[in-house]
Amino acid sequence: MRIGASPRVIVRKNRGMERDWERAHEFFAMPPAAIEARLHAALPEARVTAARPLAAGLRNTNYRLEIEGGPSPLVLRLYVADPEACPREAAVLARVAGRVPAPRVVHSSPASNPPFALLCWLDGWPLDQVLRDCDDASALQLAAACGTALTAVHKTRFPAPGFFGPDATVVRPMPAWAPTVISTLDGPAGERLGPRLATKIRHAVESNAPMVEVAWSDAVLVHGDFKPWNLLARRRAGGWRLTGVLDWEFACAGSKLLDFATFLRDEAGRPPGFGAAFADAYRSAGGQLPEEWRGLTRLIDLLNLMQMLEWSGEQANEDIIRLTVGTLGAV
Repeated sequence: MRIGASPRVIVRKNRGMERDWERAHEFFAMPPAAIEARLHAALPEARVTAARPLAAGLRNTNYRLEIEGGPSPLVLRLYVADPEACPREAAVLARVAGRVPAPRVVHSSPASNPPFALLCWLDGWPLDQVLRDCDDASALQLAAACGTALTAVHKTRFPAPGFFGPDATVVRPMPAWAPTVISTLDGPAGERLGPRLATKIRHAVESNAPMVEVAWSDAVLVHGDFKPWNLLARRRAGGWRLTGVLDWEFACAGSKLLDFATFLRDEAGRPPGFGAAFADAYRSAGGQLPEEWRGLTRLIDLLNLMQMLEWSGEQANEDIIRLTVGTLGAV
């Protein structure tokens, strides 16, 4: 078996804001024999002919495997950040199979150290790279494709918002939005923001809490990390198409606006009409949005930003604080 270059070597430059952030967990280097053993757990007669580390991602470790005697290529996904995400992600992927272009699980091993899964490879270019290089018309077409796909995700409803257990059922209720955001201001996030900006966030949260909590009480299947980095696209006859929705480890039952917040976080850097194309396609496919969805989306994203600021490194800090200032100016 041939092991590819170090992930530090294959990282592309100038790929976008979050791609340049520091990893939250070190890449888990695995020797060839260990990779082969994990393949044999699912496909005893198959053989790995090449394994290439995938640099994308800030938490888990992924390898692209070329296979003889089995489906090829595969992704070996090692759950080094949150071992409990292994069965949870497999259960969520089974739930959305056939209606969302998500990876098919060939094998999942939650009891391994670290837990791992073998996933079928999906062809496509990361959407953030495509959006960086394509023309405005293509960008709007892709935004619409993402809105349509997200409607299919959100069609699954739950009795109440909460976090999933290993079988993708709610086992822990989701706390209220306002006190959760405010609690982050008493820790590392508040220290990194500084007292002036932290006070502005506190006031924005307290004054808008009643309105946000209504949207927060919604409970649909949420991807939890629906950003262009985790989406794949390819040009086909008739234009660009969405070919993959990756990284479901943060999936939960919650407000649909959580996914809107993540997807539209960098909207200011997209072509005019990008957010509208996304929302219009979502509604055309049957999704429903509150009248004040834009303002609610920005407010809800404050929670995402504050939680990221708790673990982020120096480069990420600068980007998150910039996004926070922009969010406060828009609500």
